[in-house]
Amino acid sequence: MKRKIFFTLALSLSFLGVAFADPGVKDFKNFKSIPVLDDGRLKPLDTYARGLLTQFSGKDHYEKQEASAWLASLFFDPESTLNDKIFLINNPDVATALGITPQRQRQYTPAQLQKSYPKLAELQEAARKIPEKERSVIENEILRVFDNINLYADLSRSFLFAYPQNDFTITSQTTKTQLGLPLGQNQFSFIDLALKAKKMREAAQNLGNKPPSEYTPDETELLQTVTNLFRWSTDYKDFPFTVIPSSQGGRWLSPWDAIATDFSNDQTRKLVMLWNNMAISYVQGNDVEFDVAARLYLDTVRNSLSPGQLKKMDKFPLELFYQASSPFTWAIMFYICAFIFFIISFSSAKPLWYRLGLLSVIAGFVPHVLGLIMRIIIMARPPVSSLYETFIFVGFITVFLGLVIEHYNRQWLGIVTAAISGTALLFIANKYSAEGDTLKMLIAVLNSNFWLATHVTTITMGYGATCVGGVLGHIWLLQAAFGQDNQTLDKTFKTTLGILGVALTLTFLGTNLGGIWADQSWGRFWGWDPKENGALMIVLWTALLFHAKIAKMIGPLGLAIGAVIGMMVVMWAWFGVNLLSVGLHSYGFTSGVATSLIVYAICEIIFLIAISWRICKK
Repeated sequence: MKRKIFFTLALSLSFLGVAFADPGVKDFKNFKSIPVLDDGRLKPLDTYARGLLTQFSGKDHYEKQEASAWLASLFFDPESTLNDKIFLINNPDVATALGITPQRQRQYTPAQLQKSYPKLAELQEAARKIPEKERSVIENEILRVFDNINLYADLSRSFLFAYPQNDFTITSQTTKTQLGLPLGQNQFSFIDLALKAKKMREAAQNLGNKPPSEYTPDETELLQTVTNLFRWSTDYKDFPFTVIPSSQGGRWLSPWDAIATDFSNDQTRKLVMLWNNMAISYVQGNDVEFDVAARLYLDTVRNSLSPGQLKKMDKFPLELFYQASSPFTWAIMFYICAFIFFIISFSSAKPLWYRLGLLSVIAGFVPHVLGLIMRIIIMARPPVSSLYETFIFVGFITVFLGLVIEHYNRQWLGIVTAAISGTALLFIANKYSAEGDTLKMLIAVLNSNFWLATHVTTITMGYGATCVGGVLGHIWLLQAAFGQDNQTLDKTFKTTLGILGVALTLTFLGTNLGGIWADQSWGRFWGWDPKENGALMIVLWTALLFHAKIAKMIGPLGLAIGAVIGMMVVMWAWFGVNLLSVGLHSYGFTSGVATSLIVYAICEIIFLIAISWRICKK
């Protein structure tokens, strides 16, 4: 309720009495490395900024501005961000309900949402009364937008204490002398007066000895200032930007909360004052002072950290490089290039296009692998703990298998498989990265590096191999439908069969390892949990294909169709079962998947019917 009350005042109060000449700085190198405790993980501020912008807008930057630079604007000059189109509203009906004209780009400004805030608060209040599992996509979107705009408002006030305000106007020369304030200045900041808290208490105590009717103008002004100071200290607390380690151990505090609860500690006070210096130098446009304050802050905060936290902070340069290099984006670009070269090869038989296609897959595979390695080093665990990570890991497996296939086949089959699989899986991964920071702490049910490296990795590799089998099944069907020779079809068939054998082995082994983990964690090997059933479905379906082939119930056509259906089974087992929201494995739920799964299944069924009809007709 307090957020509702203060949001409408937040931006209008932010800079009363502050004059900005040309705010902003250009050097954020040290600023990016400042440690922030967010979602239980110590991360560099640049990662926090990227995650925040992604959460707001679906992108980790704003126009041509880096995330850290935009976050500095929000912190130190929030008024300049009021017209930034940073809020993504996916459903146009939500925008219409708020009285905002829907935009094609689906991006809206804080100023627009500020005007519609009363209506948004009303809609979210109604949405929260609906049980979570019963909420519609629109209701979830309303809640997401509401939480984002409130987070924006909180962050816009994170450093309000650093700037002079009308609420802290002192014109009395006597009072300024008594408090030790500059005589030539009339407006002060919250931090200016917080540093004089002891003297202010002493001055205010003297006012208790006489009734308010006898106060002099100077005393009335002092009382009003003290009242405003107290009001601000109660209003501005519990802020989300926890960047200052508490001297009491364990906890991290926002600058506001550090002032309120830990300001008597010398180390905490020094850290707060360095933030104050950054804020002032930013609005003055002083690059040197801003960078010096950030550098001193980094040196000071290291003295407050435990050995374990220092070890995490030592990985910040690698994390910053990982974020800046965007390895998976480069991988996607090269995989797409490989497929383009394959298309070109139809019109030109020159070996150049084959070489370029193979080199493109390898060129994409390198940043793909490096990205995974960097994630493993940063998080100190296998990269398979979330849907985002499993997609990039399975993408790696599919491209690796594609390269192995090409090593033995040398006729584009592995290149095409790698290009299609790698591109598709990394694009799907991007959908899940839109939720914010992808380098997240493990949830409790997955908190075991041993089982992540054995069960989860093995079963995920099985998913990847089955997907490769599905892609090869598609390729065989297309080859058969459009007149490839029997030798080519036979090579594709045998390759599909071999890959499905790898898939069966890995999924069977991974499922059994999962049962052992379940026995250790929950006291039972098997409980017919939806996720367990999904893994079993993959094993049984793949085994069924082999039995049917051995019994000569199906031939190459049947195997290819079965491989395609096997990929559909994987999609259900992978994350479709999470839509049921039941079972001990229900930890990967994400909204909006059901429609995509249904559309995918329908498209595959139409493809299989059409292509089978064409093959049989020939």
